Amino acid sequence: MRLLPSLREKKRYLAFEVLSESATPRHDFIEELRRSSQSLLGDAGSSECEMNLLFFDGTKGIVRCIPTQTMRTRAVLATIHDVRGVRVAVYVTGVSGTVKGAKRFF
Repeated sequence: MRLLPSLREKKRYLAFEVLSESATPRHDFIEELRRSSQSLLGDAGSSECEMNLLFFDGTKGIVRCIPTQTMRTRAVLATIHDVRGVRVAVYVTGVSGTVKGAKRFF
């Protein structure tokens, strides 16, 4: 059974871009996102953010989180500096309340 829109929890969508020497595989980026989250926020903080990678094509992506944890999610993305030995830089290009709005920032 689906909840009514007024009863659903709100979400925020962060569009980001990864600058690296080569394309980053999705699985490796998810591993590094989890590792950075655990390192920066710990177990309790990571679960409060409810981060979920919705889309990632190797250079651009969208992460979902709850509105009160947007700044923490940005911080986690900023702390990612290498993926499997390849140096990367992650830049948040925009924050939106819908996936469609987040895609505009690409």
